[in-house]
Amino acid sequence: MKNPRRLFLNQVAGIAGIAALNKPLTSIASVAKHINTIYSADRAITVYNTNDLHGNIDSGYNKPGGANSIKRVLESQDTSGLLVDAGDFLNCAHNSDQHKEMIRAMNSMGYCVATLGNQELTMGQTNLASLVPLMKFAVVNCNYRFDSALSHLIKPYIIINTGKFKVGITGIGLPVDGVIYNDAIDCANKTAKLLKTDQNCDLVICLSHLGYENECGKPDNKKLAQQSENIDLIVGGHNRKVLAAPIILLNKRKKEVLLSQAGWDGFMMGKIVFHFEAKQKSYIKAKHLLSGHSSEETFAASVRALRLKENAA
Repeated sequence: MKNPRRLFLNQVAGIAGIAALNKPLTSIASVAKHINTIYSADRAITVYNTNDLHGNIDSGYNKPGGANSIKRVLESQDTSGLLVDAGDFLNCAHNSDQHKEMIRAMNSMGYCVATLGNQELTMGQTNLASLVPLMKFAVVNCNYRFDSALSHLIKPYIIINTGKFKVGITGIGLPVDGVIYNDAIDCANKTAKLLKTDQNCDLVICLSHLGYENECGKPDNKKLAQQSENIDLIVGGHNRKVLAAPIILLNKRKKEVLLSQAGWDGFMMGKIVFHFEAKQKSYIKAKHLLSGHSSEETFAASVRALRLKENAA
């Protein structure tokens, strides 16, 4: 039997050669990334995640962040994957042209799904309904009841086939004025059960705009993880919380739930790779990628700087 690694390298070299003949501007790196993605599709699911972009396309002067910085980091990765967002990707203080510019940026980056945060809903359901058709990515939420103009545009969940795997994705949010709210954790659990049991999804993701940790018994992402049963990954957003990397919590069945919340304004992007054996999760690789730090600055120093920003906020 041929060595799989040698065969893989031969495939890269052969396809890169074809690309060089047909499309001189096609880089070998992009071809290798495409091959890497195909190679891993039968054994892994890769998820890239952002939250609380707040309509930032470019960062401010001498500051990290912004959608364009996230795009550059995404393009540098060795494989493609599912790109998702946990809400507040728009900024309610911006005008319509700025909203459209941000949506175009997200479309070009290849987002597949996002949930709604308070920023999107604060601008009003009618206004939001005029913007959703411009989005080439799905928008999900299972615990709000919307006006008729918006209700047919927002899905309670979507199912994405990636490689040989089925991924179910839903979304939830906190109470927002003018929107009928249902218990977020209860709705997330019901939808996750449907996705895992009825739809036979291999991986269930909840995009949660509840915030990392709230007081006075309010729902949050930690409570969601602890009270869940069928959710594999929670992509969190809302309050300014910086995690150096995704964390593992235990659900009601004492099984692992991964919680990822990257920095706000595009400072960070999460990357999680779920590896499978015989359709069962075998191990997970997870980390956060900084979008705009100096190449000479260590990851730890960058995280400390972001935490200073968090505390100042």
